[in-house]
Amino acid sequence: MPQDAFSNDQPGPDHAADRHAFYRHFKGRYYQMVGEALDTATEGRVVVYRTLYPSGHALFTRPHDEFHGWRITDDGERVRRFAPVDYADLPDEARARVITALQLAAG
Repeated sequence: MPQDAFSNDQPGPDHAADRHAFYRHFKGRYYQMVGEALDTATEGRVVVYRTLYPSGHALFTRPHDEFHGWRITDDGERVRRFAPVDYADLPDEARARVITALQLAAG
């Protein structure tokens, strides 16, 4: 099965943390950025990310500018949609779901 390196040859959470790969959504859940990709329908950049909580889906995408953009909350506060989080600041249950290599299925 082909393997696409998520982190270089240096496994472990410390190396992944150096890539600023972790984010907290403004609604409170945690995510790990896998990388960026091209949306072939729009030719726009998208962020590929995964949940750090149980989910029925392996990967998600969101337009780059939306992922890194701002959101107005119901209280009228302007917040980042996804705020960067250091690995050390992830809750234990999120940290337990961090991966350092992404297995790609052969089609």
